[in-house]
Amino acid sequence: MQIIQKLNITLILCFIFSLVNAETDTLRLAITTTTENSGLMSVLNPAFESEYNVKVNTVTVGSGQALRLGKQGDVDVLLTHAPEDEKQFVRSGYGLKRYPVMHNEFILVGPVGNPAGINDASSIFDAFNRIGVAGSAFVSRDDDSGTHKKELSIWKENGLTPKDDWYVRAGMGMGSVLLLANEQSAYTLTDRGTYIAFKEKIDLYIYYQGGPVLYNPYHVIAVNPERHPDINNELAEKYITFITGDKGQNLIKGYQLYGEQLFYPEAVTDNSALEENTIHASRNFFLDATISSFNLIVNFDGPLFHVVWTSLKVSLIAVLIATLISIPLGVFVALNNFTGKNFLMTCLNTLMALPTVVVGLLLYGILNRQGLLGSMSLLYTPLAIIIGQCVLIVPVIWNLSIVAVNGADPRLAITCTSLGANFIQRSIIYMSEVRFALIAAVVTGFGRAIGEVGIAMMLGGNIHGYTRTMTTAIALETSKGDFEFALALGFMLLFVAFIINSVLQQFQLKIK
Repeated sequence: MQIIQKLNITLILCFIFSLVNAETDTLRLAITTTTENSGLMSVLNPAFESEYNVKVNTVTVGSGQALRLGKQGDVDVLLTHAPEDEKQFVRSGYGLKRYPVMHNEFILVGPVGNPAGINDASSIFDAFNRIGVAGSAFVSRDDDSGTHKKELSIWKENGLTPKDDWYVRAGMGMGSVLLLANEQSAYTLTDRGTYIAFKEKIDLYIYYQGGPVLYNPYHVIAVNPERHPDINNELAEKYITFITGDKGQNLIKGYQLYGEQLFYPEAVTDNSALEENTIHASRNFFLDATISSFNLIVNFDGPLFHVVWTSLKVSLIAVLIATLISIPLGVFVALNNFTGKNFLMTCLNTLMALPTVVVGLLLYGILNRQGLLGSMSLLYTPLAIIIGQCVLIVPVIWNLSIVAVNGADPRLAITCTSLGANFIQRSIIYMSEVRFALIAAVVTGFGRAIGEVGIAMMLGGNIHGYTRTMTTAIALETSKGDFEFALALGFMLLFVAFIINSVLQQFQLKIK
């Protein structure tokens, strides 16, 4: 009887294990931030998953990076809005066909007051020209997305290459750019769908719209399985059939926010979109990118080292401020007994593991225009990053300072007492005695600051030439497909980390 019971239990466990580990057919889909920010994919993808009993893993990037993911075989199908690049993608043999899915339009939005006076512009080119001449703040996505490509084409048609202080290169998705433009009281080019999705959160108004130049079509493309045999082409074709078929098109047509339609279906039934394939020989991608990255470092590339300097500058200032706050507090707590000390130590230990995104979120709520300190215009400035990093590393240095003082020779207290030293004199003696441990605490805080990304991205905005740090630049350049620049920054960050750890090790040896 016991044998039968054990057998039944084993069979049940095996059944449960098989259910847990049952493989679900998965589609890897690359989409643009405009389709994600608008909320459309939260309607389309669940309907497809339900109909075919599959799982869709969505990667949200700019159109340029989506096409690069397709070239590398990292996704099965793409939904993008960069027509010329899409055509080249198919002609080069990376994609099979381009299928029209939907369209909306690009619009030019700006702040209350319309400082560039573009409301009566004769064309989108005239509107951009007025912004450039007036030097009014303009936020560019600067992420190789379809929106960014359209914006650049308009500047180029005007014969302008904006690069002054009024032109903010954000390196963020469409929704984040709208929030940044709102904070900076700036103009920006956006798609209508994302604007509608965000219009209740911002005070930006449409100042130019309409015309064939601002037409914004979206296409779906299956990655060529001949280039990447592991591509799930069967499921990719099913997705294309779904999104261009009656059900998908009706979902697109019916998707509205605030009573407005965000996208207009545009599928065709013929297959005339097949384009000529020209297969190119593959290269050693990582080796080439590594060599190029070292060339950037050896040649002291200006943009590269500007990002490095920005990172070092904000982190060093944050560490200096945090040190002036934390070490005196650490010495005070270590040398005194008071009510609530144990609770304080518990809080400090908890704050040492505080996630950077939590710090960024809390400070964003305080520093944005509707926040407690919104009138000071600190958000998306280097000072905001410094404040965030200070909040992050003060508990680290504070706690390690307490540990350092508590670890001093016990005979030191007797010596201070026999000499009749007051509290300040005792503090100075202890700090001198454990100076190497205190320096190690500061170095640890600097390492925590220089390597964080959440605070720098949320509070700094990743603005080119202003608040872009090594970590945020690595994330941006990778999303744009500029792996050479990203790798160069990665090597520089590793070099900084190596120096930090070398210094820390030396101090630890001296402490011993």
